[in-house]
Amino acid sequence: MLRKRDGVQTIEIVHDEKLKAKAALATATFRKFFPDAPPLRLYRTSDGQIGFQVAIALAPGSRKHLNDAYAAVMRVLGEKRGRPIGSRKVQAKLRLHENVYKALKETADKSHKSLSSVVEDLAYQARIVG
Repeated sequence: MLRKRDGVQTIEIVHDEKLKAKAALATATFRKFFPDAPPLRLYRTSDGQIGFQVAIALAPGSRKHLNDAYAAVMRVLGEKRGRPIGSRKVQAKLRLHENVYKALKETADKSHKSLSSVVEDLAYQARIVG
């Protein structure tokens, strides 16, 4: 379960034996990209999302190399990037006053989110959705 409060995201990790069994293969895959990397720590959140944790030092310009390693590990885990299955987005057009749009855009820029994500968060907070 993901909780947001005061700019901090908290996730609840659940026990997953099947995921634990894939740790060695995931680590071996990651080490093809970063040979000196420590073992990966795999986790599943209570809402079903899978991730991993690893502490490595990256040189400037290594972002693509890290993204390639991430994609390879996620293939090993059977995960794909993108929206979870069953999650449907609907395109909407909003007519907003310019000052409201600017405020939303500024909030999105400061929080490094999309404008759609900010509107969605506000809707959840107002209990319009869900």
